[in-house]
Amino acid sequence: MKSLKKLFRFGAGPSSSHTIAPSLAAACFLTQLAETKHDSIEVTLYGALACTGIGHGTAMAILQALRQEKATVKEDGKTPVAHPLTMTFEAFLGKEAVLKRTYLSLGGGEITSPDDPNAIERDIYPFRDLNSVLSYMENEGLDDFKSFALRFENPDIDEYLRQTLARMFQAIENGLNAKGIVPANNNPKLVWPRVAGSIYQKAIKIEDPDAKREMLLTSYAYAVAESSASGEQIVTAPTCGSSGVLPAILYYEVKQNGKTLEQAKDALYAAGIFGNIVKQNASIAGAIGGCQAEIGTASSMGAVALSYLEGLDLKRQAFAAECAMEHFLGLSCDPVDGYVIIPCIERNGMGALRSYDAYLYAQYVYPIRKNQVSFDDVVYAMKMTGDSLASAYKETAEGGLAAILGKK
Repeated sequence: MKSLKKLFRFGAGPSSSHTIAPSLAAACFLTQLAETKHDSIEVTLYGALACTGIGHGTAMAILQALRQEKATVKEDGKTPVAHPLTMTFEAFLGKEAVLKRTYLSLGGGEITSPDDPNAIERDIYPFRDLNSVLSYMENEGLDDFKSFALRFENPDIDEYLRQTLARMFQAIENGLNAKGIVPANNNPKLVWPRVAGSIYQKAIKIEDPDAKREMLLTSYAYAVAESSASGEQIVTAPTCGSSGVLPAILYYEVKQNGKTLEQAKDALYAAGIFGNIVKQNASIAGAIGGCQAEIGTASSMGAVALSYLEGLDLKRQAFAAECAMEHFLGLSCDPVDGYVIIPCIERNGMGALRSYDAYLYAQYVYPIRKNQVSFDDVVYAMKMTGDSLASAYKETAEGGLAAILGKK
């Protein structure tokens, strides 16, 4: 598994797979190109990158990363590729090709490459699944995921997560105060006025405590999701498209339940380990596993964070993560016109609510009936489900709500 720094990335929305990762690929290619004489660059997007790149701002992200280069970006949605988030960068001197590299976006802003080893991020945790992590912790007498993570992370990880929490909360506060329309195309069905602030103002006036909690969580999740969809700065948790769920849980616990910033920061260790396990064994990319990989994982991470903050033990934290993920299995990724607006923003709100529900199950149902499905089991089931989903339901904007509401 990679460092938690590679799970919680700082960057601009709307998509870690379609904007952050292509930007990193462009930077890697420029490094490869440094000693090669050339006068132009051509970038080709394949698979889901080609199908929904316009709605995700992929070309703009690449061109900005290529800086002063003379570059063009084109979409090729017809040529078959083994990986749905494939892009090639090719440099020319006149009409002669002088350098070509292929990069794959893996989800959450991570890239890899078959011909650029510098693009490959290294593992720092010698574990693949939760069972091996928990076995190690038991043998070492560790009773929390922070202590576990500090065995393998660099010493600056604590400060990094402190900054991560601050940026999460800043995104919520920016989103609650933002006005206007989420930028999209001319499809009238995609005119989404930013409503997080209005939901919050309604929520603080609700007298019923349960309804108030759910609407506050919704307002916080919407605030980040609307910011991400608008191309503003957020933290991948684990992706841009699902970046509202975990921050909403943590912000609610600090602002409404009196948890400290230090406690919320430490909850990121627990949430991050579970997100890393999904990333290692399945996927967190909608174009690979469907929305179950994004919102499902984010909801698991939120459930773990809340369970940690409420003092539940490791087994109940794992129960909460499994419960949250299990009930998102099969969820398709079907953004209308390829924009991370419908159904993505609303799903962030629902994901935060399901995180809370999963925590309640871990608190009150677990003592009565232990789960028969482990977290590792549900991650494996999510991978099998994602592998079997048709491409129309994996961020291509060709199926589901995208087919019904989109212009195509």
